[in-house]
Amino acid sequence: MRDLEDEKRIKEYMAAKMTHIKMYNECMNLADGLDVAKFAELVRADEREACAKVCENATSANQVGKTVCINLAEKIRARGEMPLEKNT
Repeated sequence: MRDLEDEKRIKEYMAAKMTHIKMYNECMNLADGLDVAKFAELVRADEREACAKVCENATSANQVGKTVCINLAEKIRARGEMPLEKNT
């Protein structure tokens, strides 16, 4: 059982590390082109996803609370699909 838990943690770590490496590479490519607006959007998207995951992982004593958390996560992610000027 312990081996499966360790394997799961290692896979999660590697997935997070690869996401970080991808983001780093994208940022470095943007820095070469000095595309500040695209860089800012990448940061916003990353922060929206982090907030949505917090909502999804929130626990609640009742089903209504869980539904609210899931709805919040969906709304946070939907903000990334809106035109930039509406993302305030």
